[in-house]
Amino acid sequence: MCNIVRFNIQLPVFMTKMKKIILIILAIAFIIVTGVYLLIPSSLKITNQITIEASDASTFKFLTHENEWAKWWPGTKTNDSLYTYNGTTFHISKTTNGGVNLIFEKNGLSFNSEISYLADNDYEVKITWLAESNGSANLLQKVNDYRHTRLLKDETTAILHHLKVFLEDEKNTYGYKIYINKVKAPILLTTATSLNTYPDVRYVYESINQLREQAKAQGAKEASFPMLNVNQTDDKQYEIRVALPIDKLINPEGKSSINKMVPGGNLLVADVKGGPNTIHNAFSQIKVFMKDHRLISPAMPFESLVTDRSVEKDTAKWVTKIYYPIF
Repeated sequence: MCNIVRFNIQLPVFMTKMKKIILIILAIAFIIVTGVYLLIPSSLKITNQITIEASDASTFKFLTHENEWAKWWPGTKTNDSLYTYNGTTFHISKTTNGGVNLIFEKNGLSFNSEISYLADNDYEVKITWLAESNGSANLLQKVNDYRHTRLLKDETTAILHHLKVFLEDEKNTYGYKIYINKVKAPILLTTATSLNTYPDVRYVYESINQLREQAKAQGAKEASFPMLNVNQTDDKQYEIRVALPIDKLINPEGKSSINKMVPGGNLLVADVKGGPNTIHNAFSQIKVFMKDHRLISPAMPFESLVTDRSVEKDTAKWVTKIYYPIF
């Protein structure tokens, strides 16, 4: 009898405790659900931004021209408007002067996005990638979509980083490694002539050897490789300037003269391997580089003949440095 009474007394206490536990569980569940809906917005957004040391012209070319994407895209190209990366599909829907609009999809999520660029200064460009998608109202799907969105943010970050590495290498954007150096051999013994045809190798090295003999006779040494500038003035006229950097001033003889460059002045340099056509193309690309970076040349450019072309007959093996004096 006493045991029955004791059980009857303990049952309401037990039920009261169970109700409290259930209420606590429900309260925690409510807080979790409410927190998920408050912390994860109804629309999913991705924002990425990166600063690139490149010209706005190069950025415009490789970002807004669909046929250029394959050169820097880290994934796979299906066609000019469809690309994939790490299982995510990217479709270019529109290009503008300020950027590109694209849709990317993965794991049932579809994001409308825009990649835009803005020049910070003469040598930097800021690229921004904004993306947005409608989230699910289902709690579990909402959490899952949020997790996948974080992974997609990492993917878009990696893509922008790959674009940065590509654009910051001038060899990718202009075809040649272009950099700035200083004038180290400012004294030039030069000679200038005119011809009705483009000068051949024999003519150029005859002029170089004449300058070498003159310098040697006055005790001057070569300070760097011989230099060449050929300027076509009209259809049948070429002005040829040959120069020999020397280590001291001498008295020029005949048609030769002494030219002086500014010691420590800036030179835009491109390393070129190849014959006349390759060298001509390199000159054209340096002009594009200078225009893109708003650089001005106060003096004529020239080729520094690293390879002795009179000895090396294979033009594919010629090594030439192209120099452009710049402000």
